[in-house]
Amino acid sequence: MSIEGKRKLTLTVDNEVIEKAKEIGLNLSDITEKVLRGFAFSPKQGDKAEVYAKYKELFAVMKSLLADYGTSVEIANYLEGPVDAGDFIKILLTPDGDFWNVEAESSFSEIEKIPLWALHEPKTILANLVKSFAEEKQKRQDTIGELEMAKRIVLAMSETLKTKSKSRRSRKS
Repeated sequence: MSIEGKRKLTLTVDNEVIEKAKEIGLNLSDITEKVLRGFAFSPKQGDKAEVYAKYKELFAVMKSLLADYGTSVEIANYLEGPVDAGDFIKILLTPDGDFWNVEAESSFSEIEKIPLWALHEPKTILANLVKSFAEEKQKRQDTIGELEMAKRIVLAMSETLKTKSKSRRSRKS
């Protein structure tokens, strides 16, 4: 099946990512086409500095989206120390572009402090990003529902108190 000037492309994407993308209104076909159309980067030697630089570029374009959604995204998760100690370090990219070490509860701005081998693959970061957006959207919807319920409770309390106040005044008269 060919639409004028287009060819079919098969792309494998995790089912959960597809569902989360649908929830937040992302059209993965359009996004994929835009990415492929603008793809001009061809990997060079792949030295350490270049890999860090490419991660920095990715995180720089993610920053404004994270700020819009008011969320962070996991970009690294690794074991520090002996295996039997089980000291996992989870690193998040925050809306201000800094990195947050969840276990140490501290932030830093130098990506080089994260071991290169510990950074998630780009596809994992993108999947985590979509999941973060979907979770944040759900939290906002839940908050709106809770606020509406709280408003209705306050209105009901107000009506009850007004009725009792009128009842007391009429008994005193």
